[in-house]
Amino acid sequence: MSSDADLRLDGLKVLLVDDDVDNLQFLAFLFEVYGAEVAAVISADYAFQSVLEWRPDVLVSDVSMPGEDGYMLIRRVRALTVEQGGQVPAIALTANVRESDREQAFAAGYQQHLAKPVEQDVLLQAVLEMAASRI
Repeated sequence: MSSDADLRLDGLKVLLVDDDVDNLQFLAFLFEVYGAEVAAVISADYAFQSVLEWRPDVLVSDVSMPGEDGYMLIRRVRALTVEQGGQVPAIALTANVRESDREQAFAAGYQQHLAKPVEQDVLLQAVLEMAASRI
């Protein structure tokens, strides 16, 4: 397990996407406590606009959402140019835990697939790794 000092997210811009408002608020609070700048949105549409306008360092998204789901979101993001944010590192955070779900997440464009509920240290470490992969 990492120490709190190892998990500091100071200066990282993290975009959170989840249609479950309680979960979204908890995640936003968690990331803010560890020093991240957070944008928390409840739909894929808002997330796509945030990628274009805010340019997050890491995207953490639920995949099962009404309307446009997380798979469609990441496909739209990956269609963007690098300058528009199309290569933002992305983590699928989902209750869908079968191997086929992992494969679908990777095929859509996510680099990591984490199952809910997730240990906060695991999630924070994954975000740090994703941010480091961008440099």
